[in-house]
Amino acid sequence: MIRLHPIPEASYVCPSCSTALEPLGWYIPGMRNLADLRCPRCAREFYGDLPSGQALYTPMLLEKQTGTVHDSFGVEWFAGWLRDSYAGRTDAPVSFDVSERLEVGREVVLLNCLDTLYGHSLLKLLNAQHYLDSRPDLDVLVIAPPFLEWMIPDGVAQVWLTGLPLRRGTEWNDWIARELHRRVESLPAANVYLSLAFSHPHPNDFRIERFTRVLPFPLQEWEGRLSRPTVTFVWREDRLWNADERPSASVKSRLMNKSRLMRSPKSPAERQCLRVLAFADALRRDWPALDFAVAGIGEPGGLPVWMSDLRRTAPDARTERAWCERYAASHVVVGMHGSNMLLPSAHAGASIELLGPERWGNFLQDILFRPEDCRELFFRHRFVPPETTHEELARLTSSILRGLPDFRRLMNPEFVTHDEISDASRWRMRRGTSASE
Repeated sequence: MIRLHPIPEASYVCPSCSTALEPLGWYIPGMRNLADLRCPRCAREFYGDLPSGQALYTPMLLEKQTGTVHDSFGVEWFAGWLRDSYAGRTDAPVSFDVSERLEVGREVVLLNCLDTLYGHSLLKLLNAQHYLDSRPDLDVLVIAPPFLEWMIPDGVAQVWLTGLPLRRGTEWNDWIARELHRRVESLPAANVYLSLAFSHPHPNDFRIERFTRVLPFPLQEWEGRLSRPTVTFVWREDRLWNADERPSASVKSRLMNKSRLMRSPKSPAERQCLRVLAFADALRRDWPALDFAVAGIGEPGGLPVWMSDLRRTAPDARTERAWCERYAASHVVVGMHGSNMLLPSAHAGASIELLGPERWGNFLQDILFRPEDCRELFFRHRFVPPETTHEELARLTSSILRGLPDFRRLMNPEFVTHDEISDASRWRMRRGTSASE
């Protein structure tokens, strides 16, 4: 964390005369945490990103008079957000709800979770646990969009819900900046710090159940729960599983009899639905007691009765918690790359992600791991191309369902020890029935 108030810690040099810029104060007009800067030599004035979130890695400097953004990192998307938001800045009030959960009487760390991307906001919030567990001398204050309220962990002193929808997440709002400044100045704390808000906090620094109040899949029960294997497909309609395949006539006829809405799939979403149906059908042939569900943002309907359709077009906190409970009951979750995989991967026993080349640069950024042996991590989290067919996906899912117990006996730390043993049977392979003596 860095000092925010009254004068922030900021280190910039003037792009015109190379003189160290003087920090005069701070300014938070939304998702951007900025230092108010002035050049003591040429008198130019700037706003500079404070080291928090993405700005830890690619801080930008904006010249107040011209709106020019100085980007020494070549990260146009981040520079563009700042440039465009400043050019279109507004002073329009938004909803601002304060929840005072605990008394603030000590030094404060401010965690700003505002963003224009759902996953970015969620990942920033996960930083809260570090301060709650490791810095009892600090009171934690969270700035968040309303959709994150249900995930704010116990122990946070205050929550400031700021009504900027995601579509306006990059907005530069001077009303918000004044309101935040007023709120911070009214705090009794002598010093207010800004969280670094790591974009991808380390798995050792958080436990997802502290945020969702839902315990992840109990891996020690994996084998016992295989009497009814549970798989969930994570649905999204703006990034589709576009495998260039056509299910065979026999598969298609079998599926059409079970799903009247899929008799003539025309839209991309309908074709994805057909692939998901074919995937579940192939998996069910291998696992007749399969519990299969589809969850995520979308219009429900068109699935056979033996599948649970948990899709919703406008999920609320109750829906999201119910989805997390479903993920936590799932041996395996499957879905396209994106922030839609954060909570599923954090709660499920294993995950399979369909990852295309256009997203290779974002590899692992949407998967939340448990602290574990690296070998088991590789087994439980798989990445395959979107061209993977429904039959291939079903075979991979089956191999994970069937193979994890044996894998753990070969690789898991509790089974790889040189201490004297009292029961050798715990190492024996179990492929449907116990191995022979």
